[in-house]
Amino acid sequence: MAVTKKVNLYKVANDYIEKILASDRGENSTSIRVLLLDKDTAPIISLVSTQSNLLKKEVYLVERLESETRDKLRNLKCICFLKPSDLTITKLAQEINNPKYSSYDIYFNNVISKSRLERLAEADDLEIVHKVVEVFQDYYVLNKSFFTATNAPNPLLASPAIGWDPAAFQSSIDSLLSFILSLNIKPTIRYENNSKMAFKLANAMKYEIESSNSQLFDNIMPRSITEPMVLILDRKNDPITPLLFPWTYQSMIHEMLTINNTNNTVDLSHLSSVGEELKTVIMNEIQDPFYEKCMYSNFGDLSSRLKEYVDDYKQKTKTNSNISSIKDMKFFLENYPEFKKISFNLSKHMLLTSEIDKQIHQKRIWETSEFEQDMCSTPDLSHHDSDLQELERFLHDKASRDGTINKPIPEDEKLRLLSLYAIKYENHASCKTKDLLETLNNPKFSSFIPLLLKYCGSQARMAGEEGQIFNKLGNNGGSTNQVAALFNNFSRNSNSGNAYMQHQPRLVNVLQRLLKTKTGLSDSLFPSVNTNNTTAKVPRDVVVFVIGGVCYEEVRFVYELNQNNEDFNIMIGGTNTLNSNTFINNLIDSST
Repeated sequence: MAVTKKVNLYKVANDYIEKILASDRGENSTSIRVLLLDKDTAPIISLVSTQSNLLKKEVYLVERLESETRDKLRNLKCICFLKPSDLTITKLAQEINNPKYSSYDIYFNNVISKSRLERLAEADDLEIVHKVVEVFQDYYVLNKSFFTATNAPNPLLASPAIGWDPAAFQSSIDSLLSFILSLNIKPTIRYENNSKMAFKLANAMKYEIESSNSQLFDNIMPRSITEPMVLILDRKNDPITPLLFPWTYQSMIHEMLTINNTNNTVDLSHLSSVGEELKTVIMNEIQDPFYEKCMYSNFGDLSSRLKEYVDDYKQKTKTNSNISSIKDMKFFLENYPEFKKISFNLSKHMLLTSEIDKQIHQKRIWETSEFEQDMCSTPDLSHHDSDLQELERFLHDKASRDGTINKPIPEDEKLRLLSLYAIKYENHASCKTKDLLETLNNPKFSSFIPLLLKYCGSQARMAGEEGQIFNKLGNNGGSTNQVAALFNNFSRNSNSGNAYMQHQPRLVNVLQRLLKTKTGLSDSLFPSVNTNNTTAKVPRDVVVFVIGGVCYEEVRFVYELNQNNEDFNIMIGGTNTLNSNTFINNLIDSST
């Protein structure tokens, strides 16, 4: 097998930024430039670049197209990075008809229609638009191999049946189109056959590739002998992964504190005694070496690495506290910004891990997590009675087995546990979901659980082995081919004997089947919308897109797979990022 070049989405984005900000000025031109963004492109830039990086490219002012209070600076050139939406085109036409800057280089982050381009041309009476270019960066880069749509925080609309929210649907088309164009690939599109939402998106993408924008794809040269693939999945086929408590660093931060996927920040302002500089912190692997090293570490390994980080910092500051000469002072002053940066970063991670640890104990996660992992890492239903007994202990705040009286578990945690039980034992003869709802008498629980089972119960999910959601880490069906062996190897890491990390997301099983050299995914369960598609060859480049959101635990598994195998390049994206609260609240909001 030929080695497949790995794609780093930060590099893809930065290549576009380099193109946009490339210096092409004449000798007499001023070096100061303005970067004009809109509400859609501002977060895209903030995720992949910094103010200091923009300054290096001689961008000294960043403005928003929507702002009515911008000054006229007719001596400055303007670089525009904008989304070619109807609203933006209207505002941009007004801008160039009454310009605030000397000239405009316009870069649209997606395909612009001919009619909108003509509207701009008609407005440019002063001929101040020097160039109009399409670049393809209409998605959020969140990790090196993870992206989301830009405007689909909740893709679900339950009216009358659960389906697409119109704005989220269009955003998903735009972002997925932009994504595959940014990678310069012309993929096969496959989807889960039990999902109307996946079918609708797959056919919309087929139209974009084969009809609407065929000229952009006709000249794309294949990256390998096999066709790239976009695989569209529906979150309803795996509701377990977002409901389970995760135990790796990035996932835990998102579960307990929430990472904002428009800027990769965490709001810590609600914590007591937090300094001003730590009220909002950025979680970006390309800007934070410790985070890059530890984002996929389990909680135990994280503690060890944090201690090493503290010891390393102490050693450096101790060494540099012994200033006894001009040479020592010069070295310290030259390196002071770096020490200050390390000190801030250390404070950030100490604060995050302390808060996570505090919440784990307050919510009794050590107890509940082992129970939910045991229940959800096997399809075996024979443990129903013992699982029910343990669940009732948590739901009704009963004493521990040794008689210890514990503080009550928060209501959100109870709903999460009840949801897992309701899905697992939905069809069990002794299932007590209804009885539990009556006893608890909680209106939110009583309305949510039926909605949950309608959305992702056994009748809604994919059946058979392909739809199995109760999987144990490293259990890949006993296959012995080369690709299956790879999966077995990458799964049997330090987490495989961890009672808190037993469950394996369904995504891993789907990818295993896809990358098998003999059978691959079932053509009937995962059909293709492409006319001339051949599914016999194993794809080397795979883009997974999950309608309903992606969990950071799934991102971690994709990372591990990419790290352990040089023959495949797997990227994962979706409508949005998920934690248990988002999953639950999106489903509730869709029905109101």
